[in-house]
Amino acid sequence: MERAETLAKIGVFGIGLAAYWPQFPGLKERLEGYQAQVEARLAAMGAEVISAGLVDTAPAAIIAGDMFACSQVDLIVCYVGTYATSSQVLPAVQRGKAPVLILNLQPAPALDYPNTDTGEWLAHCSACCVPEIANAFARSRITFNVVSGLLGPAAGHAGRYFDRAWGEIADWVAAARAKRTLNSARIGFLGHTYPGMLDMYSDFTMHHAQLGAHVEVLELDDLHQRVAAATEGEIAAKIAEIHRVFEIAQPGRDKISLPVTEESLRWSARVAVGLDRLAADFDLTGLTYYYRGLDGNANEELGAGVIVGNSLLTARGIPASGEGDLKTCVAMLMLDRLGAGGSYTEFGSVPLSVEIM
Repeated sequence: MERAETLAKIGVFGIGLAAYWPQFPGLKERLEGYQAQVEARLAAMGAEVISAGLVDTAPAAIIAGDMFACSQVDLIVCYVGTYATSSQVLPAVQRGKAPVLILNLQPAPALDYPNTDTGEWLAHCSACCVPEIANAFARSRITFNVVSGLLGPAAGHAGRYFDRAWGEIADWVAAARAKRTLNSARIGFLGHTYPGMLDMYSDFTMHHAQLGAHVEVLELDDLHQRVAAATEGEIAAKIAEIHRVFEIAQPGRDKISLPVTEESLRWSARVAVGLDRLAADFDLTGLTYYYRGLDGNANEELGAGVIVGNSLLTARGIPASGEGDLKTCVAMLMLDRLGAGGSYTEFGSVPLSVEIM
């Protein structure tokens, strides 16, 4: 079962000045073409582009801002096509209430100055009003960043300005995607936090309030029910998956290490099937768990059997953290969506090489 990819919602608007269009025929269409390139690259990076088009008046900026607010965008991108007054830029980001990225992307590495007239200069003056816009945003307490570089690829050393700028933009799109995932996450909390590990204790309300995530409190009964319902075919398929994914090691020098028996492998597979159903039934984006149990009772047996299944969930993009550590589960989810993935463990000692001078 493959997880659906979450797309970042990116609100995009270009800017220009309506007074220019009758003076310089073709300028507006040229800038709209540049903006189309920006939007196409953002879409190719895995963004759902919400385009407000080329905004050239203050009323148009209000319409754009309402569109972004209605769409609940994760990031607003202002593509500076040419000069525009800051009064026709500010309303578009005030209403959207999302982080803002100002794109100062030049369409060419340099102008042919001897043959450049005013219209041609206006088609290349992206940097002209960026300080004015930045001043308006700063005084309005709007969070923003500026990316400067080239709009399109260029030959020679100038190419690095394209690569660097679009590398930064890709990072912003990835961050926006991770943010949207967290805002809509459903994280299962199964059991309780490991007793006494005070750094792991979390306030569920704060996760809801600060991240927008939902914490689904689960009972071990929820898992018991689904483990008991596992069919022979599901168990056999899960055993095959375990053999395909894991290399099963033989006991080593560790005294608590025991051979993997057919019975223990079957139990791990049955529990893994139950965990798959649990994640599907509650539409979980992540899972954190711990339960101690007593004297080998059913809860202890179940709690000890989740490791393989939770490792498979993590590999599939549904991070599962042990010891009821909700904060670690959130961190794993965020890093997975940023393309890092992996799991967490305690700090351990490492060999040190000491050179005496």
